[in-house]
Amino acid sequence: MTPDQSLLLLGLAPAITRRWLARLNEPQRHYHTRAHVEAMLANLPPADATREMIAAIWLHDIVYDPKASDNEELSAKVAQQDLAGSDIAIASVVELILGTKRHEPGSETQNLLNDLDLGILGASTPAYARYAHQIRLEYAHVPTPQYHAGRAAVLRAFDQKQIFQTERFEHLEERAHKNLRAEIARLQ
Repeated sequence: MTPDQSLLLLGLAPAITRRWLARLNEPQRHYHTRAHVEAMLANLPPADATREMIAAIWLHDIVYDPKASDNEELSAKVAQQDLAGSDIAIASVVELILGTKRHEPGSETQNLLNDLDLGILGASTPAYARYAHQIRLEYAHVPTPQYHAGRAAVLRAFDQKQIFQTERFEHLEERAHKNLRAEIARLQ
């Protein structure tokens, strides 16, 4: 599904979706951009392309401040405001967005959104390297030693668990762990 198709399905006022596009182009973003949303939409199975899932994809990182720890909560508030007056089930969208904070297994819909969000972990080596570089750029404010320690801790936590929860993404599990371990080794 293309971004334009997805926005048509949502049927929201153009001013709202223009705001979303502007936010996804903010200068602190290098990975959490429109390209991330586009990749998620491209991998969304047509049978699962509900308006709630599409809204959650667009809005799960709509607030993104690498210095903050409440991005998901603030993104959920944007969802409540921007979807008000539509017939989209706002509570479902909010729940999905909040579920991306920890990426823990949940409902089938939550698992799919989490897998779409984390799909980059199972990407090819060059694509993963680009992603890792983009994340470093987003955290440029963190001194290198602290960044290496913090990033390695996050990656180790992912490496110690099953990452993908859906059949559609399970084939990426092994490659994801290889990517994580390679980045951890580079950071140490």
